[in-house]
Amino acid sequence: FAQVLPKDKREVVLVLRNVYNQVIGMTGDGVNDAPALSAAQCGIAVDDATDAAKNAAAIILTSPGLSAIYSAVVESRRIFKKLKAYVTYRFAATIQIV
Repeated sequence: FAQVLPKDKREVVLVLRNVYNQVIGMTGDGVNDAPALSAAQCGIAVDDATDAAKNAAAIILTSPGLSAIYSAVVESRRIFKKLKAYVTYRFAATIQIV
């Protein structure tokens, strides 16, 4: 969304979140991205972003490039899979005891 006003970027994020029930991640580096970064569930600021973008973001990348986002998604899915398996096991064990 280059050459788009900040309020329009925020509006796109809010429509995707609220109307289409999507989980939204937004990357940005400037003051114009700050409203959309704060509206997204996962705002991501790049290493050389402005202070406004870094303050609005949930995650700040410290290495150049966006490959860290892919690694974070893969790792978080792996952790979620393990937690889900553990909760399922504990739930089944509890029912067995009762």
